Amino acid sequence: RQFPGLDASARYNNQGFRDLPIPVMSSLDVAPSDVVVYDGEGYDALRRFLQNNGIEHVLLCGYHADMCVCSTTAGHENLRRDFNVFLVGDAVQATFPANAAAQYATNQAVSFASLDVLVTQASWIIPDALQDPK
Repeated sequence: RQFPGLDASARYNNQGFRDLPIPVMSSLDVAPSDVVVYDGEGYDALRRFLQNNGIEHVLLCGYHADMCVCSTTAGHENLRRDFNVFLVGDAVQATFPANAAAQYATNQAVSFASLDVLVTQASWIIPDALQDPK
């Protein structure tokens, strides 16, 4: 029996799926100008790229708030040393196989992250282009 969270369909196992250093599912369009950073390249490469482009603030969201969003090259454990990091609490999800639903693991991951980084939510974020100039 296949685990319900795994999808071996063409959506995930599409042509070009493994052309990047990390697999990207077909519903994500990767433009030639997009920057893809692989963990194996290390945090120094990511930090240099962000600093060279004048980035000071980083909004983090994604899947595996308890692992990928916190402990990888682009996770808040690294980024918080050099940037103002905000975890977008309603745009992350944690998983724990023993739980029937992700809500408890997500709540725990966001709570632990709040000890080290600021937590925001998507509705509080206003892109510069939408702000009223005064």
